[in-house]
Amino acid sequence: MTLIWKQPLFLTAVALGTAVSFSVFTASTAQASSKPIHITSNKKLTSNPQTRNVTFTGKSALYTKPDFENSSIMIADKKQLSQLAKSNSSADNFIASKVATTNKGTVYYKVKSYSGSYSGWIYGGKTIGKFNGGLSTFQTFTTTQPSPDLTQYNYTIAAPGLSNDGKTITYQSPINTQYGIGKAIGDSVTYKNASFKIDQTGTRTREGDTWVHITAIDPANSKANGWISYKGLAQAESPIPDNAVRIDLVNTDGKLIRYINYTKSGAQKGQPLGVSDNLSYLLNLDDQANIQAKIRDALKGTGYSLEALTANQTGYLAAATFGSKTSLTLTKSDPIASDAIRVNITNDNNAVVASFDYQKAGEQPGQSLGSITSGSNQLSQDDQSALQTNINTALNKSNYQLSKLSADQLSDLANARFGDSVYLKATTGSGAIADNAVRINFVDAASKKVIKSVDYVNTDADDPAKKGATLGTQSNGAWVLADEDVTGITALAKTNLSGTGYGLTGDKLSATQQATLGAAKFGSSVNIDVNSTNSGKGSSLVPYGYNSNAASSDSRQMAATTDQYVNASWEFTGTDNDEPYYSKLSATQIANLNDSDKAKLTSSLSQASDADLTKINDEFRSAATLQYINPGSLTLSNDSQNGTNLTAETIMAYLNGKTELATLQSPKYPVFQKNNDGTVTINWQTIQYHASHADNGISGNRVKVYYTYSD
Repeated sequence: MTLIWKQPLFLTAVALGTAVSFSVFTASTAQASSKPIHITSNKKLTSNPQTRNVTFTGKSALYTKPDFENSSIMIADKKQLSQLAKSNSSADNFIASKVATTNKGTVYYKVKSYSGSYSGWIYGGKTIGKFNGGLSTFQTFTTTQPSPDLTQYNYTIAAPGLSNDGKTITYQSPINTQYGIGKAIGDSVTYKNASFKIDQTGTRTREGDTWVHITAIDPANSKANGWISYKGLAQAESPIPDNAVRIDLVNTDGKLIRYINYTKSGAQKGQPLGVSDNLSYLLNLDDQANIQAKIRDALKGTGYSLEALTANQTGYLAAATFGSKTSLTLTKSDPIASDAIRVNITNDNNAVVASFDYQKAGEQPGQSLGSITSGSNQLSQDDQSALQTNINTALNKSNYQLSKLSADQLSDLANARFGDSVYLKATTGSGAIADNAVRINFVDAASKKVIKSVDYVNTDADDPAKKGATLGTQSNGAWVLADEDVTGITALAKTNLSGTGYGLTGDKLSATQQATLGAAKFGSSVNIDVNSTNSGKGSSLVPYGYNSNAASSDSRQMAATTDQYVNASWEFTGTDNDEPYYSKLSATQIANLNDSDKAKLTSSLSQASDADLTKINDEFRSAATLQYINPGSLTLSNDSQNGTNLTAETIMAYLNGKTELATLQSPKYPVFQKNNDGTVTINWQTIQYHASHADNGISGNRVKVYYTYSD
């Protein structure tokens, strides 16, 4: 008789009856000696809920009851739990609520998700009080000390309401980071005008997003104190310092997202941020770089970005005056995958010129790209090589290069976190010159030291410059530069040299410099001499104009011009089929019309309404306002050494002693007047600016002088 095969044993028992009854009895006795697994203790966990946040290891599945019980049903298998562990939503956070032990010394935990989608039992190892087996501890949220960039401002709730979206109301803790902890307030409408300070910051582990704890400035609003997504806040307005330009950063709906105060030491209220260039203002490149960096810092975590200032935006900023504000419109940021790092490559102005996402499958948000080696994050050779290839590709065919990452850049990349951005500065100037660019090196006329380098690029898509072609043309054996190139290069010189202590003589390109540039070839460089603007004694007088009916605090810097007529145009419409006789006739063209064409123009205008004529006249006068015909030198020459004080009385005495400076005139502008008989005549007028007062100044520095004009 044998007991090796169990199934044949039972068959034999049925077939042979009592002949094998002893054997069956012996097997039953053996099973009875092995105790079945069962629960000996089942308790509710009462410790701090923060210590009971868990995630899954993928080693065990989740069941309706401990898996050894016959009625247990699987809720989620190991693969599903592994995916939940990698979730980007805090709604998939889990908390352990009960613990059960068995007679075999094993431990099981009942867990449930914050979302309520999952609830069940899972094997938790063999030690009570520790999460092992299918579970491990999980930190749902990490608090950090807020930076000064955040604590220095006051904030309001950007979109007060009832929404439970993390951005509208406040919470006792960030959403889904503490189980059972909910809202601080359910309606923020009554707090729409309340101002708050940020006193804590932190990051949700799964989303990697920034949350802040806010405290009301007025204790009466303290009920709203709590956590809110940083994206849900807008900066509260505060007084603008006299030496600051406030830049409101708004979305496409005009809603204020953030603002920055851009300050400059020594700046005075009413002074423009940029430098005057006849009809427009130009922004210094250092100012561009500093403003771009401040905007980028201010927008962190808001979901908005402004990675590169356009030419129009720099023009708006340049015209803005200290003590007042301007605005820039933002765009929604492109989302960054949780397993990717966005690498942005910037130029000297801090503007992003190229960007790519460096992705590594399986990485977690918030995790560093590098790994800890000798106490700091280090970038692997494989990552270095792959990143360099991506950088080279991104900068291909551009005028920028980043062929070798510096030690600081490698460190920045190693510390970069998945789901976030990193910024690397490319090199220009010493790099390759584009085929359609001429590199202009502005050099000290005496020492020949390079002060600034800038690439003047041909941007004509229909007729791009070819490498080796000259920037100018030859006429009668001399090199000539086109007017638009003279204007463009002069503007580049002003913006690049502003603040360096150097400039073009008289802010103009000399005939020799224009000839030198005209002979320069695309794809190569050329040197242009510039002179120190700080040599010699005397102060530059900077005219500011304001309407005599307004206060001097409303003054604006005036723009010098050498043009006799205002640089403005208007599209005039004739009477035949309502087609325009002329397209945007400029003031200069109007002044030079022959008698026949002038008669056609005035005849067509005779049919215009008084309101239309008023509109045309207002446009031309508005264009002439705050422009003045350059009288020559606007320098106060004196025997004082640079750095000595100058009184306003001394400056005014100097102005009033020179007729050409005591009264300035605008360029001529046309006034179309309808006569009693219905005909129209053209009169030419100018705006008179009268020296009113001046600021105290310092010899060798710029000094503001004020002129008034009348309507």
